[in-house]
Amino acid sequence: MKRLFSLLLAISFMLIGIASIHSSHASTEDDVHFTVVFEKEKIPKNANELIIGLGGEIVDTIPEIGVIQVKAPSEFGFEATKDKAIKVASPTLVIENPELETIPMETEKTETTGKMEKNNRGDQQEIDVASASLYEQYQWDIKRMTNNGASFEIETGNHDVVVGIIDSGIDLHHPDVTKNLLPGSKNYVPAGGLYGYDQSETGDINDVQDRNGHGTHVAGNIAGNGQILGIAPHIGFKAYRVFAAEGGAYSSWINKAMIDAANDGVDVISMSLGGIYVKGKVYWTNPDTGETYDYGNDVADYVAYMRAAQYANSKGVLVVAAAGNAALNATNKKEVTEFANELYDDYGYHFVGASFYTPASVPNIVTVSATGPTDELSLYSNYGSGFVDVAGVGGDYRTFLQYSEEDRVDEYIENQLYADEFNLSSVPVVEYEYNDNGTIKDYKYLYPGYSWYIGTSMATPKVSAVAALLKVKYGDVNPYKLKTLVQNTTEDLGKVGYDEHYGHGFVNAYKALQ
Repeated sequence: MKRLFSLLLAISFMLIGIASIHSSHASTEDDVHFTVVFEKEKIPKNANELIIGLGGEIVDTIPEIGVIQVKAPSEFGFEATKDKAIKVASPTLVIENPELETIPMETEKTETTGKMEKNNRGDQQEIDVASASLYEQYQWDIKRMTNNGASFEIETGNHDVVVGIIDSGIDLHHPDVTKNLLPGSKNYVPAGGLYGYDQSETGDINDVQDRNGHGTHVAGNIAGNGQILGIAPHIGFKAYRVFAAEGGAYSSWINKAMIDAANDGVDVISMSLGGIYVKGKVYWTNPDTGETYDYGNDVADYVAYMRAAQYANSKGVLVVAAAGNAALNATNKKEVTEFANELYDDYGYHFVGASFYTPASVPNIVTVSATGPTDELSLYSNYGSGFVDVAGVGGDYRTFLQYSEEDRVDEYIENQLYADEFNLSSVPVVEYEYNDNGTIKDYKYLYPGYSWYIGTSMATPKVSAVAALLKVKYGDVNPYKLKTLVQNTTEDLGKVGYDEHYGHGFVNAYKALQ
């Protein structure tokens, strides 16, 4: 039997995208989703009456941070901001996975049970490195961040410390990750998925099975324990599924997942995603009518996002987030605004003023840049003084670009050169059944698999795992102290001291635990 290895050559980072009401999946002009942020961080008692009076309908609520999602006519946002109780209201953004170019490779399939293995022990256990054949052969990234496994001799984690992974779910059948999967994972994807066309999505809160792969890949980087190994092979984790097979999610789902993870008592939230927060004028043009609306100085989704991150901090949770994959100096506000306008122009948005990547501007967040096999900043990684906190291995594609420019991609693949610069981790192998119109009718789980990804998405979970190990070592430390521990136990790369590429330095589990 053969197992399909997928080499994902595009950067695997959940880049903020935006789907306007005029997207291919959109409905009518009267079916616009808005994010509404109230002035106070609670929902007023008369919120329903207020929204109905403005011609809208509440479809989702996040009471802990004073945020709701509303379905209403396109002029709703402009009218809503006139009310003193409402801070900002604008069309809801959609966070998207980028399109991934995949090159399949065949290799011998490793026999697995194909069943979820439950192991909720909280005690330290030995790691069988000799049996982790894929770790030994391919996981140069994990070896780099553990000093060739030396950190495993000090600490591998336990189930008393928990990482909340906000992503595309988890492969419930993958033996490399289910050993550390704890009860309490949740699904936020509603029936029909993002656009209502995915019939495999029923809205079951307990349906956390990964259809996409990204979430299981992230989990393997954190807590893999089988053919692959993660940085913390015995740490507990919960999966908060916000991405479906189609790869998109309303930002409100992500904010709710952050709130729930914090309320569930996780210690670290790992988020391989991020966005752009605009301070200045925000304009939106209705693609159906051509009418332009002035939505004030903020994008509602990012105000809500920052509130959610601050709420998590207040509950004692450290949030670790990706720096992003646009190769931008994220502290150059003009450059970020230009990038935002280029990215969002087709969807009706135009920004004037300063823009920031979030959640880097939120206190007690750890923002992670990515490095490649030679410790250089990855070609795609965002950077910036005061923006990046630390760096971790995310892989790179320097060799791939060289071979691509020389028209030698086949040689690159044949010689498995990707194994020296991409990151291998766990994924589910699934196939989809489609309707005649190309929408998903159902999916079939085939078997647990592995894939190579690159991106700050891969660096972030590794740093999250080190933060969790430090939490195991030092016990009841608050997010500020835990962030300080992560920063102060790094390797110094680049310029001496803090610099714009690596922040406070490169995170190494062995050095941190010493």
